[in-house]
Amino acid sequence: MPRPLEPEPVDQCPEPGDGIDIGGIEGTGADTERSPIRRLVLMGGGGEDDPAARQFVEAARGGDIVILRATGSLTSYPQYFSVTLQPDPVPATVVTVRTTQPEAARDPAVLCRVDRAEALWLAGGNQWHYLGRWPDTLHTALAAATARGAAFGGTSAGAVSLGEAAFDAEFGTVTSPEALADPLRREVSITRPAFAQPELAATLVDSHFMERGREGRLLVFLARFLDARGAGPVVGVGLDEGVALVIEDETYVVSTEGTGGAWLYEVSGPAQLAAGVPLTLHGIRRVVLRNGATGNWPFDFENAMDARVLRVENGVVLVGEEG
Repeated sequence: MPRPLEPEPVDQCPEPGDGIDIGGIEGTGADTERSPIRRLVLMGGGGEDDPAARQFVEAARGGDIVILRATGSLTSYPQYFSVTLQPDPVPATVVTVRTTQPEAARDPAVLCRVDRAEALWLAGGNQWHYLGRWPDTLHTALAAATARGAAFGGTSAGAVSLGEAAFDAEFGTVTSPEALADPLRREVSITRPAFAQPELAATLVDSHFMERGREGRLLVFLARFLDARGAGPVVGVGLDEGVALVIEDETYVVSTEGTGGAWLYEVSGPAQLAAGVPLTLHGIRRVVLRNGATGNWPFDFENAMDARVLRVENGVVLVGEEG
């Protein structure tokens, strides 16, 4: 009798070294090579919004999903994405890569999984781990995933890390009163992420927005971003907890099961920035978007019916133009 054919060997990613933990639903380990939907899902922290999370998972089209984080569970997101949400199609693999030593993320085990992913999710935590401690090799791999059309998403620190500019928290967090009182203070540290998403050009994201009173600090971040960029306007997106902003094919939709919103700011300036001097900033328009809001992206502030004009005078946020 003829000998049975031996199965083709599976080209699996290598096992991780020190400082890297990998877990979740790995399937056979073979690369699924699906064609994902280019979709960006941003969440403001707290509990995830299930409908938006399902859209993220289904954007992988049954392919491979990688969750990147520096702390937290290896199994919670794989279970949530593949089972709890009941996506259609179910992803072939959902794997968490935890970079407990972020500098070790150049590990081939990490880069291999990122290179094969149809969808990538950045969990919450401390964005400095992602923006300042992950090595350039991982940043480059994430940028390449963006360029090939992978779906991306993130919550809290993960969402913050995806804009053209980001508050990087290198020197710890900062409150609105602290930032408004001295916009050049050390803690107001802004980075230009190497893996910024193209849908977020000229845009900076903040999370846990109204729950933590972050409007003032977002305006300071935008003043700093405008100054560094040298041209405006720039846009801020402040996401309340449990709120998702989904961007695809130059359109957006806001999704939440709560009462929070997505707060959008356009800042054209001018800004007055000096060390130890409270912020003065003009040329601000604000729109709040609630559940079900949808339209063209980038957002059209010029024709927004409910846009409010703001200004900052001597560190105080005021409604209306100067009288």
